Amino acid sequence: MTLMTRYNKSKIMKLAQKLRKQDNLTMSQALTLAWSKARRDTDNIYRVFEVRKPAKRNSIQFDMNQLADSLSAFYSSGAYTGD
Repeated sequence: MTLMTRYNKSKIMKLAQKLRKQDNLTMSQALTLAWSKARRDTDNIYRVFEVRKPAKRNSIQFDMNQLADSLSAFYSSGAYTGD
């Protein structure tokens, strides 16, 4: 299992709006400051932690040869006329 760190974008956007209004910044400047604050955050206010299981590999078996026969029959019968 891996621990994934994600950020609460809603809180970061609200902080950026607050910074923009209080400090008379552009939205770009406010977002830059808000993201830097979120990354430096030691209280984990802006972070969401998830534990994810590794993806199962080869869980779905599919044989392309089965599809090839039906496609060649479809196109060779003259049913397909183009788009």
